[in-house]
Amino acid sequence: MATTKRNLIFALAAIITGLISIAFGLGVDQASTIFARATAHHRWIVFILCPAGFALIVTLTRRVFPGAQGSGIPQAMAALQMQDATGVDAVLSLRIATGKFLLTLLGFMVGASIGKEGPTVQIGCAVMNICGRMGLERSHALQRLLILAGGAAGITCAFNAPIAGIIFAIEEMARSFDDRQVRSIILAAFVSGVTLFLALGYHPYFGLSPASLPIGAAWLAVPVCAGIGGIAGGAFARILVKPAQFMPGPINRLATNRPVAFAALCGLILAAIGFASHGQVFDASYGQARAALTQGIMPPLDFAPLKFLSTLVSYLSGIPGGIFAPSLAVGVGIGTGFAHLLPGLPVSSFAMIGMAGYFSGVVQSPLTATAIVIEMTANPAMTVPVGIAAILGTMASRLVCKTPVYHAMAQQFLRVVEHSVPVSAVGQ
Repeated sequence: MATTKRNLIFALAAIITGLISIAFGLGVDQASTIFARATAHHRWIVFILCPAGFALIVTLTRRVFPGAQGSGIPQAMAALQMQDATGVDAVLSLRIATGKFLLTLLGFMVGASIGKEGPTVQIGCAVMNICGRMGLERSHALQRLLILAGGAAGITCAFNAPIAGIIFAIEEMARSFDDRQVRSIILAAFVSGVTLFLALGYHPYFGLSPASLPIGAAWLAVPVCAGIGGIAGGAFARILVKPAQFMPGPINRLATNRPVAFAALCGLILAAIGFASHGQVFDASYGQARAALTQGIMPPLDFAPLKFLSTLVSYLSGIPGGIFAPSLAVGVGIGTGFAHLLPGLPVSSFAMIGMAGYFSGVVQSPLTATAIVIEMTANPAMTVPVGIAAILGTMASRLVCKTPVYHAMAQQFLRVVEHSVPVSAVGQ
């Protein structure tokens, strides 16, 4: 009876997560459209919209939704390690979830290079935690299970990829395999995935990719592309973990003492990068990635470095937003860059390989990277080259960044909490 009740609560929370994710996705699409229309005929307006928008978002975050800044995945992973239920409830609260939802939409509306995936994970974990708190007897084991199930549901909903959601919860969040946990994780991913399917039908995140990579000379470029992607992803992760080491002293002091002004500066830098790229690096750059993966249309050669920088300044600004989707776009740019430099390489195939190499370099979770790339493109024929790229990308990344980015950020979050700072006031 107790198991049945628990499963029903997990299923209910997964359905709620799915419905919220649908609303979130529609909101992101609408917000991106608003930004595109606002800047279509007056490109220069980004020099007002981006800095003012970033400053407004950080002001709202600090005054109305403190603790909602950043990706959301490190906070969820930190909650896994918390023994105190009060701390977990503060990190995975309705207020934080609401702030994440609204402020991420506002970020897309002002062109921030962010993703919805990290916020969706934290929202999913918050929904699971709230439902579990209302209907089940609290324990640390149950608390962990609720968070893991919420993470699986979040990734499933964000990417329409239930297998990736399950693997993400096990490999990236739990870092261990427990068959008692896996059943609940699968249940949450399955139910949330079915909710999306019933509401929207089956639509792979990036559409159906025709990519293939027969055995031949093109395979010689796979380890090089994956290695470069992994090193770039590791560099990105290292900067996120220890940004103070890479910023001049005056900028560090500005970030510490005047966070709203620093956010405006980040917005101004984003505007300059976006203007130089003719608008290609604003928001998640979903259209550019999809075109490369499904039609073989290459973005410009400078797309990858400019998208790298735009995502970096967007995250460091302190606004809410994830790094999953922008990282995938950077990877696509790296892969298609090889096709630019070596004509004859299959564009869609190397877009997938670059995506796997860079993304696995950022998160250092090769199974998750492989599952996400394959499910998002509905192309199991590319499993072997994508898997090899993800493994090589992870290995290359560890030469640059020793600790996986989300785990390093989770530990930073926990250290701040341990120094008696209210959880709701914790930053990135």
